[in-house]
Amino acid sequence: MSIENHEEFRSRRELLRWTGSAGSAAVLAALAGCSGGTNSGDSGDGGDNGSDNGDGSNEYAPIETWSKEQQAERRQIISPMVEEFDQADVQIEFFDEDNIPEELSAARAAGDLPNVLQVQAQTIQNLGNEGVLSTESAQAVIDAIGMDDLRDGALEFMTTPEGEYFAVPHDGWVQGIWYRQSKFDELGLPEPTTWENIREAAEALHDPDNNQYGIGLGTENANFTRQAFTPIAISNGARVFNEAGEIVFDSPEMVEALEFYVDLAQNYGHPGKHVYDATRQTYVNENSHMIMWSSYIIDDLLEAEMADDTAFAPYVRRDTDASYGQVTGFGITESGDDAVQRTAEAFTEYMFQPDQYVEWLHMAPGGMQSVRQSVSESDAYQDNEVLTAWEDTVATISSALDNVQRFGFVNGQSIPEFGQIASQLLVAEAVVRVYEGEDAETVASEQAEAMRQAIE
Repeated sequence: MSIENHEEFRSRRELLRWTGSAGSAAVLAALAGCSGGTNSGDSGDGGDNGSDNGDGSNEYAPIETWSKEQQAERRQIISPMVEEFDQADVQIEFFDEDNIPEELSAARAAGDLPNVLQVQAQTIQNLGNEGVLSTESAQAVIDAIGMDDLRDGALEFMTTPEGEYFAVPHDGWVQGIWYRQSKFDELGLPEPTTWENIREAAEALHDPDNNQYGIGLGTENANFTRQAFTPIAISNGARVFNEAGEIVFDSPEMVEALEFYVDLAQNYGHPGKHVYDATRQTYVNENSHMIMWSSYIIDDLLEAEMADDTAFAPYVRRDTDASYGQVTGFGITESGDDAVQRTAEAFTEYMFQPDQYVEWLHMAPGGMQSVRQSVSESDAYQDNEVLTAWEDTVATISSALDNVQRFGFVNGQSIPEFGQIASQLLVAEAVVRVYEGEDAETVASEQAEAMRQAIE
């Protein structure tokens, strides 16, 4: 599945720990469920549901929605939420996100596209660029929610080339540096956000003779390594693609980023090759006091009674601030039917209302981050065992969404070709090659050529 590795790890645990909780992980998935409906919108008087849409019409119609939230425990939470939507019937289908493009292709051929989709940002960009999504409907929902309440970084992932929006951002997870505050205080170390501060902290914390290591980073040829490396590179102005869509992995900025990342991993990291699970464990076992990991770690740290002494640096800074993460959104397709379009917009807006929205986010508290600033700060959202334990850190984590950047996006626009590069692990491979002792400039040049060949 296309969910990132550490989120997949968390989902397996959720099955045991969150089933039956008040979390409605699939707000959109909530699109799910067939809910008691009103008229289908084909009568001139608009039926008798008493709803007024502001344009003199109160017609609604049954709609279909697709969601990537296919896990059984999340479906169990979604259905009751959807049933509470009383404007029209809503039919839900759940898919592995990797299969959605194929399913959409079949649905388009049959003239039977879903009306609402809850998918990740790159899928939204691909569908939007294919003309499947309604920017007018997306804007209507964004306006109803309040654009000022949505985090800029999340909105950017939904942006069209013309500056409109393909979809409405809903939630996201972020990656940053987690560190033990007491050790930083003891050593007089500043917050590890800048390159200089990160290196200073790694050096001060590193004591391998006592099984203490300066920083935990991905060093295996895996997606996790690419994710950890991304904010280092982008903070230095290094990209895989430029604005013209050309491969620029062999830039001086990328070479410098590779050298910096590998210097940290080689000289201050735990020996050997590591991915997300091993890196997390070094922190939990107190062999490391600073690691790069996603927001899905917070309940692990709560279990280990480390929440009170763990802080979060939400970005890496050199030339610019950068963090890594994923954003999920709601896209509304263009149906050509006013009643259907109206219903899809009303349902999507309903899923962003505080009760539904908080219930979804509480499905994976702290892992799923709110893109609505008002909700992040609300008592209802923070009234959760996991989130309460983290207090002010929750707002810091959520703020990282303002700085989320990825190699597959340039100025908010998706570059689909990055999918081939990511699937072949060409970025992670570059990191590993340098980690194993190869020259960074040579590696960047050769990997850039491999990337060009991959997208031909």
